[in-house]
Amino acid sequence: MRQRDHIQPLPNRRAGPPVAVLCVALLLSGIGALIFETLWLRLSGLAFGNSIWAAALILSSFMAGLALGNSLAASSKIRRWRPLELYAVLEMLVAFFGCTIVFVLPVLGDLLRPVWQALWNYQPTLLGLRFVVSFLILLVPTTAMGLTLPVMIEDPALRQTNFEKAIGFLYGSNTLGAMAGAVLGEACLIRAFGIYGTSVAAASAVCIAAAIAFLVARYGGGAAHGVRGHVRAFESGPATAGSPHSKFPLRFDASYGPPWRLLLVSFGMGCIFLALEVIWFRFLRLYVASLSTAFAIMLAVVLAGIGLGSLLAGTIYRCSARRNLLPVLLLAAAILVLLSYLLFPGELIPAPTGVFDLRWWQIAILSVALMFPVALLSGILFPSIAAEVQASVGDRMNSAGIATLFNTTGAAIGPLLASFMMLPALGYQWSLIWCAAGYALLSILVTERATLSLRRPIGVIVVGLWAAVVLGLVFFPYRRAEAHFEHASRPYELEGQGHVLARVVKRIEGTSDTWQLLRRDLFGEPYYYRLLSNAFSMSATSPRNQRYMRLFAYLPLAFLPEARDVLLLCYGCGVTADAFTRKSSLQRIDAVDTSKEVFALADFYSGINYSNPLRDPRMHAVVQDGRFFLQASPQQYDIISGEPPPPKVAGAVNLYTQEFFSLMRSRLKEGGIATFWLPINQLQVEETKAILRAFHGAFPNASVWGSADRDWIMMGINGPGRRVDEGELRRLWNDPVTGADLRRIGIEVPQQLGALFLMDGEGIDQSTQNVAPLTDVYPKRLTDEPWDDEANHRFALTYLTAPVAIQRFVHSPLISQIWPKTLNPEAAELESFFILRQTRYLSEIIGSNKLAELDLYLRHSRLRMPVLEVLGSDGFRASIAERVLKNSATPPVETMPDLIAGALAQRDIDRAIRLLESKKDLGVFSANDMFLLTYLYCLNGSVDKAEALVANNANSIKKDWFVDWLWGKLENDFGFHPPQ
Repeated sequence: MRQRDHIQPLPNRRAGPPVAVLCVALLLSGIGALIFETLWLRLSGLAFGNSIWAAALILSSFMAGLALGNSLAASSKIRRWRPLELYAVLEMLVAFFGCTIVFVLPVLGDLLRPVWQALWNYQPTLLGLRFVVSFLILLVPTTAMGLTLPVMIEDPALRQTNFEKAIGFLYGSNTLGAMAGAVLGEACLIRAFGIYGTSVAAASAVCIAAAIAFLVARYGGGAAHGVRGHVRAFESGPATAGSPHSKFPLRFDASYGPPWRLLLVSFGMGCIFLALEVIWFRFLRLYVASLSTAFAIMLAVVLAGIGLGSLLAGTIYRCSARRNLLPVLLLAAAILVLLSYLLFPGELIPAPTGVFDLRWWQIAILSVALMFPVALLSGILFPSIAAEVQASVGDRMNSAGIATLFNTTGAAIGPLLASFMMLPALGYQWSLIWCAAGYALLSILVTERATLSLRRPIGVIVVGLWAAVVLGLVFFPYRRAEAHFEHASRPYELEGQGHVLARVVKRIEGTSDTWQLLRRDLFGEPYYYRLLSNAFSMSATSPRNQRYMRLFAYLPLAFLPEARDVLLLCYGCGVTADAFTRKSSLQRIDAVDTSKEVFALADFYSGINYSNPLRDPRMHAVVQDGRFFLQASPQQYDIISGEPPPPKVAGAVNLYTQEFFSLMRSRLKEGGIATFWLPINQLQVEETKAILRAFHGAFPNASVWGSADRDWIMMGINGPGRRVDEGELRRLWNDPVTGADLRRIGIEVPQQLGALFLMDGEGIDQSTQNVAPLTDVYPKRLTDEPWDDEANHRFALTYLTAPVAIQRFVHSPLISQIWPKTLNPEAAELESFFILRQTRYLSEIIGSNKLAELDLYLRHSRLRMPVLEVLGSDGFRASIAERVLKNSATPPVETMPDLIAGALAQRDIDRAIRLLESKKDLGVFSANDMFLLTYLYCLNGSVDKAEALVANNANSIKKDWFVDWLWGKLENDFGFHPPQ
């Protein structure tokens, strides 16, 4: 080993610039590197898929490149160039290739599409090819990133600085830069400059870091051996004065004996901490919405802990005590993993609070409480381990390289271990416990026998910490996890008064999410289910949801009755899939979802109007990212329907961009139809318009449809479309299976389908003037800001107001192209359905005079569903109530409101009156029941009974505007004489 490897720091001398200047360079490098990493992972997901396997492969290829750079630093010597000059070149490579990759990846995804399609039936080969391609693309910049820190620490400017101090400050500064990059990229840069502009900003930060290093090398002093200005190469083994230029050695061939125990600890630390990061993030999502900003804050807290810990290690370094402190730090990390979980302040987030309503500081507090203590210790540990390795190896670059190599390799394995093994098999709580145990076991590798002596203070501390770890594991409250699961499900289990509405029937901790399936019973029978993904209600089979979910199927089937092949993107609770299976003429239905757990839950649903669609032989379940499926599958479809996660959920934005909608159109046959979810109640108005503009940019023949709510359906036709005749349209209602299903969700006659129309392409153009489309390059046109319910209501009412909506329908070029001529758009009957939609919408949003609304439906319409809804019931409740009645001698009291609503929906006034009279006889007769019975007596021609009923209850009737209205209404319409 060369003599220079044993040069000791000279505390009273300073050669070259202070460490602080190089820390600034690494701070800027960390900012740019983290931004590049997030951009690469985002765009690689679009090119190679966003499934859990695809994401793992992309992350592995990124870490493999870093490890390659570390291995080069671990096995090589620098010659001919000063290290800081080489560092500057490496940073320039990162900047150039980083930007190039960002600009090239979207194009590469399009170029590789034929390859993906050719290999679609060979999934293992396709998966391997994606890893190889992503690794090769990221190879140069990630390898350069892996080299930067070891190369810098070799420079003579740092030679007289203690190694642990130097690596602590440099590594800490680089990590704090990464923290700043995580926040800046997500909160500012992408929103302001888009993906491409952000990559240029990241490259600028990296180039400034390179410039600082180059200036220090040129003018900061401390040149190594007087060698300057020559091309320096890497050589395996010791350098010799006369050795010729050599190639980069890609094999491990160093002239030192590695300290294997220390390196194993470095590996274990990287593996455990990155596994913990995955587990922590999963746990926090039980409290925090899966928003991109939330993930950025969580990541920033972790990086802040590591960075500050490294700076602390550099500040308080003590060579003599370092080795003895390693087991103490590792045991303290084990204890803090358990304590930070047990003391997690979940009570700061009240259960009824919507996860989308949390502010950044609340997310930061939760993240700090859970992750920061262990991250801080991890930041202290790495420089300490690296310094111990350097004491054994000698050469600074080799020491930093090999310590980082093992740490990076562990960090590459940790997330895979957590995602694919620990979380699915053990759950998050036991995974945390095993990680804590792992830290404790690692401490054994660095514990000297003398350290365990109780005669020494360090021995007492180590033994005490071991006792704390053992006692913590023995007395750990192992049912603690239930409280956190309940926090996520409680808002959906309890009503405002604390009464139980639903209960969890199945819980799955999967590879990427925690799933909870809740069931709400009514009169002892299943009423509906709700599927929770972490803390968010991802889907539900409630009657309101079933209406728009089933329309995703019936709307395109109505205008394309000859459809044979269907693609369903995102399975959810299977409601849309169930609707498709009811159409007997369909031949193939492919359902694509990223989560196998969603398909696994399909057998747990039961109840009215539902059967497991996956049992249908035409149904094919595919576990894959929907966007990559569109890229890679060679299949063409007549209908593609998409109901992805809400747009603001992390990763979902690229399922609402113009590029994604163009992919959908490319997989449609000529004349094919696409339908897609647009939840305007979860968006700001400008965000809704950006998505509409994106959809219309991909589908020139676009339109928007919706019922009396704010869950809209975008429909795009690949081509001009064709006119269906009335017979084809009515076929859906005449079919006993599809007809019953449509009537159950409130689409009782074909004309109601037309009254779902909101706007066509021209209307979208008018609505979205001066609004840029949501694109892959500008994803932050969809922000994480909360939506404005009042603004959304005003926007929706613009299109739901009946007179304007009717004119829009009548004069639409699209409607004139596809709507049956025999169903006259200007007919009075059709107009009444538009009025009905507006009335129901306003009733749900701002309230209404329910009895006046009921009178309108009973006397001027034959539809059932509006009657049920205005009385607080629906088709499912009424069916369950009737089924319970069949098994009872007398109607159970709790079923009577739904039985009354069902009778009125059938226009069976006599039965409704008998049921109300039964309630009166049982003594469960409310004021509203009395008013309803009075009205029904009059409607049924028994005005005298109505007058007698009111007279008998005159003392309990409180005069107000409603009573005055009712008496006037009954007097004018039926000759009723109100009491004096």
